[in-house]
Amino acid sequence: MDNAVTATPLFSWGKFILGLIVGLAVGGIGAFAAGFGALAAENYAVGWLIGAAPGIVLAALGFWKRRRGGFGEGLLVGACITGLIGGICGESLSGGLNIK
Repeated sequence: MDNAVTATPLFSWGKFILGLIVGLAVGGIGAFAAGFGALAAENYAVGWLIGAAPGIVLAALGFWKRRRGGFGEGLLVGACITGLIGGICGESLSGGLNIK
């Protein structure tokens, strides 16, 4: 058995903020594009899923990249914000704001 000690990378607030900005920017562009798909959906649940899809994809990438100095954690936080807002907007674009 080898008794080698492995060092974990230190957390960096700069990388966290960079990941947060990248997550919000890329997720915002993706949610804007997904909004057009949600316009074609006539179902609220499908519109929510279409709107939240960019956030879900970025959250998976952020979860995969976490523990590497803070970038993955920032990307994960940005993806959660994007998924929440994108899902709400996708649901409203699919007909959630129809007043009858």
